[in-house]
Amino acid sequence: MAPTAWQLVSKSLGVAPVFSGAANGRPAFHVERYFFQAKRQQIPALPTLTLAVHVGGARVSGGNTSGTVSSFIPGFSVLLPPGCSSEWFFDGPVDAVMLYFTDVSSAETKKLLKRMNDGTIIYPFIDGLVSAAAINLAGELGRGQRVNAVFVRKLGSIIADQIERVLDGHSGKQISPDRLQLGRLSTVLDWISKNLKQPITSSLLASKVGLSESHFRQLFGKALGMSPNRYVQQQRIERAHRLLADTNLPIAYVASESGFVSQSYLTTCFRASYGITPAMLRRAMR
Repeated sequence: MAPTAWQLVSKSLGVAPVFSGAANGRPAFHVERYFFQAKRQQIPALPTLTLAVHVGGARVSGGNTSGTVSSFIPGFSVLLPPGCSSEWFFDGPVDAVMLYFTDVSSAETKKLLKRMNDGTIIYPFIDGLVSAAAINLAGELGRGQRVNAVFVRKLGSIIADQIERVLDGHSGKQISPDRLQLGRLSTVLDWISKNLKQPITSSLLASKVGLSESHFRQLFGKALGMSPNRYVQQQRIERAHRLLADTNLPIAYVASESGFVSQSYLTTCFRASYGITPAMLRRAMR
């Protein structure tokens, strides 16, 4: 019997997923979550359409094995069409959710592949709803016997519908960041990650690389597909997510450590990104 897409990915990464389970619905998914560290990894051609969501961790560079390599920040997603191999380079530890479309003959899967021009190249994009739904789907399936099957089916439908909107250009944003531009910004990105607790403005960041604020905002948006303010907010939310999942620190302290002015503001931003509150995440992780 031929190996499944998730078996091929696990073998390529050289690690087992921290979670692996099936999400029944239309479409049906096999869902996995990985925490891993590697420098360079080639993913072979997979037999089914696959969505990879970069939840957090280090920056990633990659693309088709025969194409141009681009660099991406945490928060991006990528559609890997069947039969398309890819190669990836990691700057450090990575947290990722993988969703494999298990029913290759379903109308939903065929519709997405058609919008991808029958899937000849990978498709990287940024969309908050896709990321949040994928993270919530993995979290819900991770509850084991307490899983809410109706919620799982709804999340699966949301993911498929929103990906269709992204491919049609109605939501999200396809990203093709320039490696050279991202390299110019590496200093400021590292500075942001080390200083999330303090106030951060576009003018302050521009001064770190010796550019005018307008030029910096233009360069940043072209390289990363989002504004500096949105990137900082995203990094703060991701730090809060890691602290909530990995520690027992009070939520108010997590908010402060992540750069939020209050616990209530963290809750507002967290719900907008993940569809749940920090307290709900804490309960789900227990």
